[in-house]
Amino acid sequence: MSIFVKTFGGTRVIKDGDFVNARDWPSQKAFALFRYLVFRRNEEVSVEEIYNLFWEGMDDTFAKSNLNTTLHIIRKTTGITSEQLFVKGDLCCFFPGNEITIDVDVFEECHKSLMKTTSDTEREKLLKKMFEIYTGPFLIEDIFVEWIQEIREIYESWYSDVLKELFELYLSKKDYNAALEMVNVYFQREPYDEDMYYRTIEFLLKKGEITRAKRVYDRLSSHLMEIGIKPRLKFDDFLSKRSSEFMLNGNEAIVVDEKLFEKFLFLESRRREKSFVLVEVKLTDKSINTEDVSQKVAFHLRKGDVITFSGETIRILFHCPEQRRPTMEKRVVNTLEKIGLKKGQYEIS
Repeated sequence: MSIFVKTFGGTRVIKDGDFVNARDWPSQKAFALFRYLVFRRNEEVSVEEIYNLFWEGMDDTFAKSNLNTTLHIIRKTTGITSEQLFVKGDLCCFFPGNEITIDVDVFEECHKSLMKTTSDTEREKLLKKMFEIYTGPFLIEDIFVEWIQEIREIYESWYSDVLKELFELYLSKKDYNAALEMVNVYFQREPYDEDMYYRTIEFLLKKGEITRAKRVYDRLSSHLMEIGIKPRLKFDDFLSKRSSEFMLNGNEAIVVDEKLFEKFLFLESRRREKSFVLVEVKLTDKSINTEDVSQKVAFHLRKGDVITFSGETIRILFHCPEQRRPTMEKRVVNTLEKIGLKKGQYEIS
């Protein structure tokens, strides 16, 4: 019989393809003892220790009878044999052997291999496997019990390291969507890691995604405010450091918030000769999201063009002479058609 025990994000047993979930156990005491023995797998555990944990204050004779009955329920429910789960004298033992696979053992083995490997290919393979295995806290049903806290924190620390390394790996491969997925999961676990927030903000700014970078910064500010502190850096610090790069990075237009858009507009208006065209798109269909449209439009425009949105209006700043306005307006119309908008859903001015 093939038995797989899942311990991350909810304990369950899969035996020959059949799932045994928490609700399927005929006894919650048996389910609790099973989790404890998974935690103490490959050890010889004193029955007295188990009595104190699960039948505290009960006479040893009755506690022994309860233990034997409970172990029988565990074997019957999971398919584990008496050779793998047994009492020997004053010791209770669970030795999974090669017949039973436990996800946490695979996780530990991957981490051990990760510490040794020098191969980038092998390292990537191990990181992805660890990411796939870890689906939530170890033995989450015992979230408040003391005996599990230390090892659970170790696994969580390993997982956080996996997310950070995968983030950098995907960045190096220019797989930006995957990189953002990793860092978003990381922030859910580590909401106060300023350096990781700043790394993400810089990466988004390099891509020209200023509005998205500002959201990440606001998220950091909100979390730090909860514990009574402020970020070391202001968002303007990133802008001032990279303002000269915004128009040069990426291969498409950038979407910015209104405040920054007005800064660009002000700088352009200060030039001796007017060299920009401002096109405004008003969405007459209230069901259309201006932010979604802005992001899609940006993909089809040139690097150097700047877009902002507010309410039902999208504004686009083109860097070109005013006499090219008709051409720019036609470009906007063609772009809106490409992304699926029809005449009557918008107005251009």
